Amino acid sequence: MRAGILGGFALAVAWCAVGCDGGEHAGRAPALHTLPALDPPHLTVTHPARGTARGWLFVAPKGGRSPSGGPVVADDRGRIRWYLQLPHPLEATDFRVQTYRGRPVLTWWQGTISKAGVGKGVDEIYDTSYRRIATLRAGHGLRADLHEFQLTPRGTAFVTAYRAVPADLSRAGGPRRGWALDSVVQEIDVASGRVVWEWHSVGHVPFADSLEANHEPARNASRRRPLDYFHVNSVADGPDGTVLVSGRNVCAIYLLARDGHVVWQLGGKHGDFAPKRAVTFYFQHDARLHSGNVLTLFDNGGIPRLEPYSRPLELQLDLARRTARVVRVFAHTPRGIPSPYEGNLQLLPDGGALVGWGGVRRVTEFARDGRVRFEVRLPFGDTYRAYRLPFTGRPRTRPLAAVGRDVVYASWNGSTSVATWEVDADGMKVASRPWNGLETAIPARVGGKTVVVRALDASGRELGRSSPVAAQR
Repeated sequence: MRAGILGGFALAVAWCAVGCDGGEHAGRAPALHTLPALDPPHLTVTHPARGTARGWLFVAPKGGRSPSGGPVVADDRGRIRWYLQLPHPLEATDFRVQTYRGRPVLTWWQGTISKAGVGKGVDEIYDTSYRRIATLRAGHGLRADLHEFQLTPRGTAFVTAYRAVPADLSRAGGPRRGWALDSVVQEIDVASGRVVWEWHSVGHVPFADSLEANHEPARNASRRRPLDYFHVNSVADGPDGTVLVSGRNVCAIYLLARDGHVVWQLGGKHGDFAPKRAVTFYFQHDARLHSGNVLTLFDNGGIPRLEPYSRPLELQLDLARRTARVVRVFAHTPRGIPSPYEGNLQLLPDGGALVGWGGVRRVTEFARDGRVRFEVRLPFGDTYRAYRLPFTGRPRTRPLAAVGRDVVYASWNGSTSVATWEVDADGMKVASRPWNGLETAIPARVGGKTVVVRALDASGRELGRSSPVAAQR
């Protein structure tokens, strides 16, 4: 019997917890002297950076055996600039830089995730000093889901949510008195928390359009195990006030009018675009419309595995003729990467692309011509999406110092501008060292003296200094 999408997702979660890339390993950085409460992940660069686009790497490792995870800002050597460790069992997704009220902000979703891939949590907005600006909650009694937190220029945000509803599933091969998961999209005013627009998959997309129709779990859908027939996983602004929505389990992307009706559908059982070879994809994520009617998506191809490997796709749409053409496929050759779930494709300003492989713990940057110019492996679990983005972090805290035997440790979690650390002992410079990750070890003999570490930028300007620390004799 064919495994259902829902059951397959649970199996893949269990499989990838052991390791989609060949096995779980500790994957933790050495214990920190200045930040002992943190247990940061260790990112491994498997393809050294060559000609990468400007910006930092944004990931949020989750779902591994390790009890901790959270948002990470890292450089091209996998060294961490900022790490926010979330308390177990909270996890984070979709960590990135967005714009709110004309200023850059850090955003992510955090909460708990079920084995079926549905989240219950909140969406966070932090400023460039790592101060919380807002915590956004879904409206109308729902809990914000992990799949989307997209800020708009209007001061609003698109979020997703799920709710179980009674449903007649007879046309989808299920019970007449069955239950289904309704995929809900809300646009919320960030300042007030008020829902300004809402859309439901139930009533707009038929249950029979799901690839689960006439299979498990449709046949026995119940209140305890409702049919996740649509599974919304991305939302974004479209042209002229429309909204672009991706439904994983219908393998289709929809452009919606504000009254809720479907303007056009790409892919799925009743798509409006041709030819079939250009618009056939399975269990896709991260659909985005760009200028010039360019559409990008991450075509997972599984689970169940219906394509040999996942394809991050760039399509050119002809809206008048309702045709689509594949412009580029960003994939490893000759052997591709089959990602069972999650994933994203970010087009970069220089024509390259960054791909987060979702259920496979890798992030790859491609050049315009498709060559791999950077790749990093996550230590555990996966990251829902990954991004390369410019960002300047200026923490409100001071640098931290700790003194060991013939070594001084320095850190400033969140500062993206530190280039060099200097050690002063009793007011005199005794050592210096280039910044080398979340915590930098600086060889220095300072026995019995009072130590201060100073953070310098690339031009030698002091950015901040630690409180004095008394070294033991």
